[in-house]
Amino acid sequence: MLLIKVLGAFGGFLFSLLVARQFGDAALGRAELFVLAITVGATFLRGGLEGAVVKLFGGWSSEGAHGRIVRRFLQWTKPLVLVAALVTAGGLMAPGLKWGISVDGWLGLAIGSWILIGWAGEALRGTGRVGWYALLQPGWWMLMGAVLIVLMGWAPTKVLSITALILAVFGMASAVTLFNRAGRLDGSVPTADEKRKDNAVLRGLAAPIWLGSMLHLVLSWADTAMLAAWMDEAAVAHYRAAFRLAALLTFTQFAVNALGAPTFGALHASGDREGLRRTVHRIGWMNTAVALPGLAFLVALGPWLLGLWGDAFTAPEVYKALLILAAGQCFNALCGPVMYLLNMTGGERAGLLILAVSAAVQLGAAVFLVPALGIVGGAVSAALGMLFWNGLGVWYIRRQHGFFMVSLISGWWKQS
Repeated sequence: MLLIKVLGAFGGFLFSLLVARQFGDAALGRAELFVLAITVGATFLRGGLEGAVVKLFGGWSSEGAHGRIVRRFLQWTKPLVLVAALVTAGGLMAPGLKWGISVDGWLGLAIGSWILIGWAGEALRGTGRVGWYALLQPGWWMLMGAVLIVLMGWAPTKVLSITALILAVFGMASAVTLFNRAGRLDGSVPTADEKRKDNAVLRGLAAPIWLGSMLHLVLSWADTAMLAAWMDEAAVAHYRAAFRLAALLTFTQFAVNALGAPTFGALHASGDREGLRRTVHRIGWMNTAVALPGLAFLVALGPWLLGLWGDAFTAPEVYKALLILAAGQCFNALCGPVMYLLNMTGGERAGLLILAVSAAVQLGAAVFLVPALGIVGGAVSAALGMLFWNGLGVWYIRRQHGFFMVSLISGWWKQS
């Protein structure tokens, strides 16, 4: 899993470097805004269903109810396929729309594809197939895009749309095949009210998770959106390069969180509180082992690493933004999978409140700081968002479960 994540991260960096070097700083900024539009659009239109199935499928998988998983996956896929098709058709019929970028019909295809990619990936993760889930993450999408840029010389938005379609077909075919294979081994017979109960549970879970996902997107992309509103596309490119480097501090967290989320749900459902604590501290140990040395690495070699994108990326303000973002990401890694744990253990509403407060803080800071400080202001606002959501989450989990998420406080060297 970790190897797949490393290769995926390499793909994201390769795509970013190729775009900056071959098409220029402004083109990279446009590509980053294109990714922003895709991410927001796909998350909004999935309606939280992808987050809900992680919890549902995790519980059913631990019970061996594989037939139930395949029945519900096929049923709940149908409306998402319809939405994806409508979005794609709408994008193709309305070329030339502008949102900071000219989408030329590609945006609809990319959003429609990512509706299905996210759905298939989360369903696979819910059943413990984290390797397949990792193959459906943005790093692999961008790696394929980088290959097409090298081979065909196509524009970034075009390659991102085509590779998204390829990934969507691969993800949906993989999910259907794997679930059907497991379902054939399940001899259980569906009860008369199974479908009704499952639909009711899904609706109850999906709404708060959807709202949480949208708030999380505010925290993840508000800084970039504010920069796009106040500065040019080249500045967006410089900021996103710093953001990509800082995000390296949490790449192991992605891998262990992917394993942890369905595990949290299963342990919580079985009432194994001690097992939950051990799992959380094991994740904390892995995050700490990477984040602290990684922070020192970025402090020492940040200017050289930024120079890989081009000379303009080595400006003092870009390095300052990198340091601020790296400090925030380090704190994020040390706190561990706060929101995953809340969502998988019945704390969805508390998680929503925490995200709402954090998003308000970040947006308020960005409104004042970006016009005054540029990309440094964007970095400060992003770091504040990370500080609030992780800090409040750690406090709430301490009250709810009786342990600290931060491994350095909890003494992971004794308790794991």
